[in-house]
Amino acid sequence: MWPLITREVESVYYGTWLTAHGRGAERADLVDRFLACESTEEQHAILDAAGIPEAERWSWERLSRPYDGQEFGDRDAFREWLLRYLRDDVREAKYGNLSGPLKSALDVLRDLRNEIRLAVDHSGLHGDSHRDELDGWYTPLNAFLSIGPPTSRIEEMIALIEAGVLELTGPQTEIRIDTVNPAFVAQSRAVPGPPLRAHVLIEARLPEADLRRAADPLLQHLVATGQAVNHRVPIQGSTTGYETGGLAVAERPYRVRDARGRAHPRRFAYGVPTEAVHWVTAAGIRPGVDSVTLADSDAIARAVLALPPRPATSVAAPDRLQGALV
Repeated sequence: MWPLITREVESVYYGTWLTAHGRGAERADLVDRFLACESTEEQHAILDAAGIPEAERWSWERLSRPYDGQEFGDRDAFREWLLRYLRDDVREAKYGNLSGPLKSALDVLRDLRNEIRLAVDHSGLHGDSHRDELDGWYTPLNAFLSIGPPTSRIEEMIALIEAGVLELTGPQTEIRIDTVNPAFVAQSRAVPGPPLRAHVLIEARLPEADLRRAADPLLQHLVATGQAVNHRVPIQGSTTGYETGGLAVAERPYRVRDARGRAHPRRFAYGVPTEAVHWVTAAGIRPGVDSVTLADSDAIARAVLALPPRPATSVAAPDRLQGALV
């Protein structure tokens, strides 16, 4: 899939680049020929003929690791580089995702999410490929390049750095706990400088969904009683496969599977708890692309409404529920 993704993204970039440079009439022809290329050599020849400078050509390496090749003597040097990088990002964002070559191309990654899901959801990949190439490489790359704050937040971050309110340690930061003089200690392996000490550490990342570590009492009970199970992606030659930590569900409308693989007729789950069965479940709803979140919820609602009613039963209830305020 990766060669197809790269070709789609890069063709949008170069087509938009031509339009941004007043050469929109050449766009359709270049895009058609670029998509038809069978080798990178052919692509380079087309770009050479179109007069697209080397410095302005697409580079996955430069975009995914913008600090590669940089040597920072201290935090001040890193700070200056980071401010330039953030200002460049703001400038590109203000060109827009229709007129700006970079953001237009990165928007393709978002628009392709549903197509990626068709290929990878419900064990579409071999377990080792799902673990190493999807979870270990493409998903973080996709998140870094196509998910992020609005332009205004980047501008606010720039202002906080310039005012000395916000300080960043740099890439490859490691955090340890000083037990002698209690504090969290942070230091970058890529940027020289004294360790930074703090008494409060806030982990602001979105944690990975993992049924094995779920604190929710309902999920814990379902797993403990065999009524729910982790999703495993088969690996050839392996008896266990790749255990993902996602809640195992059947195909849409996503009935919950038990430890024997049976789908419960009246129990459904979708969204973040099913991550790994489904790809990038935390992504927001986007207009014009048949958002999978809306389609999934609609399918579940239809399935629930189609369920036959259960016979009414009379259950004696206590006068007072434990822990309730009356």
